[in-house]
Amino acid sequence: MAPLVHPPLTVAHRFVESEAGLAYYAKRPDGLMWRSKELFDTPVYYLAFHGRPGGVRSLLDRIDSERLCETFESYGGYKNLVYFACCNVLRGEKGRRFAREFLRRSGVRAVLGYTTTVDWMASLVCDMLFLHRFYRDPSPWRNLRRIFNSVLRDYPAARRLGYTLFLASSSAMTRSAAASKRGGSP
Repeated sequence: MAPLVHPPLTVAHRFVESEAGLAYYAKRPDGLMWRSKELFDTPVYYLAFHGRPGGVRSLLDRIDSERLCETFESYGGYKNLVYFACCNVLRGEKGRRFAREFLRRSGVRAVLGYTTTVDWMASLVCDMLFLHRFYRDPSPWRNLRRIFNSVLRDYPAARRLGYTLFLASSSAMTRSAAASKRGGSP
C-alpha cells in the first residue's frame, strides 16, 4: 500500500507473544515504540490477535480488557485510533463496555473491530479497504464515520462480520447494518 500513498505509508510491525510483550512495546511513556520518533505518533494502531469479547489472546496468554486499557492509557493528545483486527472483541454488552472504557482511558479518537468470529481473509479485505481509504483521505479525522460507512456500503461482508466503529468525540457507536436490521446488539 505504501506506493499508493503520498507521502508513503510507514508501517512498523511487532510480533507480540504475551501481555508483558504488548506492554513492553506499547505502554506509554516507556514502551519501545514511544522511544522511537518514527513510531510514537502513528495514526493507526492495528492489533491482530485472536479475540473474545473485551479481550484478546496472544500466543502465551490472554490479555483482558483491563490490561488492554492499561497498556493504551493516555494515548490521547495525538490523532490516533486503535483497530482490533480480532474476532469478537466488540461482541455484546461486554465488548461495548470495553470499547467505551478503552476510549475513555486511552484518549484515542476511535476504536474499530468486529462483533463476530471472522474469516481472516474476509476481515483482511475489510481492514485494507478502511486503511486505504483512511490514508488516502485528505481529512481522515473529519471523515472517519464516512470512511467507515463507505466500507460497509462497498463491501457487504463487512456487515456479516459485525464490523463496528466507536467514536470518542460523541461516545457514539456505528454498528454494522446487519446488527441494526436485527434491532439487537451486535
